[in-house]
Amino acid sequence: MRARDRWACVGVGALALAATATRALRIHDDTRWSAERGRWVPQLDRTGDAAGGYAGSDACRACHPDAWSSWHGSYHRTMTQHATADSVLAQWSGALPGGVTLRWQGPRPEVVREGGDGPAVVEPVVMTTGSHHMQIYWTPDPATGALRAFEFAWLVRQGRFVPNAATLLRPDGDDAVYTWNRICIRCHAVDGNPGWREGAGRVRSEVAELGIACEACHGPAAAHAEHHRDPWRRYLAAGTVPSDVVQPRTLAPDRASQVCAQCHAITEFDDEQSWLGHGAVHAAGEPIADWGRLLRHPVRADEGDGAAIDGLLGREPSFFADRFWSDGMVRVTGREYNALVESPCNGGGALSCLSCHALHDGSRDDQLRIGMDGDGACSQCHDGAMYATSTHTHHVQGGAGSGCMDCHMPRTAWGLLGAIRSHQVDSPDAAIADATGRPLACNLCHLDRSSAWSAAWLRRWRGEEAPLPMDEGGDATRGLLAAEAGVRALWAWHLGFGPAVATGGAPDQIAALVLALGDPYPAVREVAWQSLLRRWPDAAHTVALPRGTIPDETTAARLRTELAAAMPAAALDPATIARWIAERDPTPVSLAE
Repeated sequence: MRARDRWACVGVGALALAATATRALRIHDDTRWSAERGRWVPQLDRTGDAAGGYAGSDACRACHPDAWSSWHGSYHRTMTQHATADSVLAQWSGALPGGVTLRWQGPRPEVVREGGDGPAVVEPVVMTTGSHHMQIYWTPDPATGALRAFEFAWLVRQGRFVPNAATLLRPDGDDAVYTWNRICIRCHAVDGNPGWREGAGRVRSEVAELGIACEACHGPAAAHAEHHRDPWRRYLAAGTVPSDVVQPRTLAPDRASQVCAQCHAITEFDDEQSWLGHGAVHAAGEPIADWGRLLRHPVRADEGDGAAIDGLLGREPSFFADRFWSDGMVRVTGREYNALVESPCNGGGALSCLSCHALHDGSRDDQLRIGMDGDGACSQCHDGAMYATSTHTHHVQGGAGSGCMDCHMPRTAWGLLGAIRSHQVDSPDAAIADATGRPLACNLCHLDRSSAWSAAWLRRWRGEEAPLPMDEGGDATRGLLAAEAGVRALWAWHLGFGPAVATGGAPDQIAALVLALGDPYPAVREVAWQSLLRRWPDAAHTVALPRGTIPDETTAARLRTELAAAMPAAALDPATIARWIAERDPTPVSLAE
């Protein structure tokens, strides 16, 4: 794993362990050879009562059954699990490319690799990461005990394996071998301490509990649990003793948001040695300044941050380009706190993550509170009746494009093979879109129109004279083939997004998606394929992708012939196609989700 992966989680992992009440979990000599099983199996040692003051989520259940139940049903809990029949979502059998066979013998799944002239190599899968969009599988390295990602990921909704390299937006052939112990452990487990040092031999990683459990947000609770085991203190003296655990909803708005920002922010740990596992780790309720530094783009950073930024860029020159648009807006998912603090709505000090999200009474999909999936989120502070009128929205009231988020929180962030709403609240600005390459919110719905067309309407609404340009075709088709790779991915996703297709869908977009199956970036090819199947389901009957593969130029060539016969109106001018591909922005993109 390269240097940049030290600074931001790649969206995978946590240890295959389980915590018990008042016990912390230690991974010591993480694997050993089992003669009776003839394979490597994890070696787990529990050490230390109430180590770090953590009790484990089971200790919370008796007194807080409703909160425990709502957390237990969340994707936070299932972020990291033992690899068992209950947790593994993939169809774990059969062959995958590269001489890999999947089998299930005994308590856990296994990866069997052809051994060439020697015997086959058997690797146990001891842990899973993810259960919502995709699932990653981890096997121990026999030499160090570190957990390495299996090279294929399972796409949950699509029900198929794809190479790990196709799940992140990086150039073809880029490093896709992830080590969980280096950085993933810190956010995908409670009190995760990597215990990692490059070349130091066996890994000694520690966690208090797998997954994102109660104490990830409420802090160490062993003393709290012990105190309230006494019935008198629990029932008769309830409310007379100040809470000794973190209650995010009682904190000031920014402090409450920083509970989420432990993981949902772009940060640099203050002491790299601590980050490597040789010192204390942060806990819920601690402000970021106590354990690290919030990293803002240089165009937005404070004047005193210059030295830190210079040092960071010296270690990793592409750090900001991998995470931000050039104007400082976050472009990767999972880092919403950075976007929140840059939003004008944050200026009053009352806005927090909890204004819209709630783990215990929010939706399972994205933890949104009831009524926060539309204009209700904004009308908490703004006059909903006034801003809902067509005088403000310039769209039919209640119709497509009239929602606050359509314009002010468009899907311009990327992660998990999809476009995600930006959490930096702003307004459409054609000049900024042109300068940064970030798609203009208007065109993410009006797929069949150009940004020049949208810019003319924006000027008209401001009272300026602005004649509409001649129809130049949509930004979506051109951007899908000619833009920078991260922008190509955004267009590929939006071209399969139902509301956008309903507003600005056109046959030539299907032809553009077919061409995108030959894109040099695996993630763009995969997303284009998913969008194509939504627009043209018969494509799946024309081309059956081999298990564990994604589309390529051969797939595109076969579908071009079929498309010409099935949908003649979808044709694109060959000269235009050649020009767009010749103009393609070659800037390397490696988004650090």
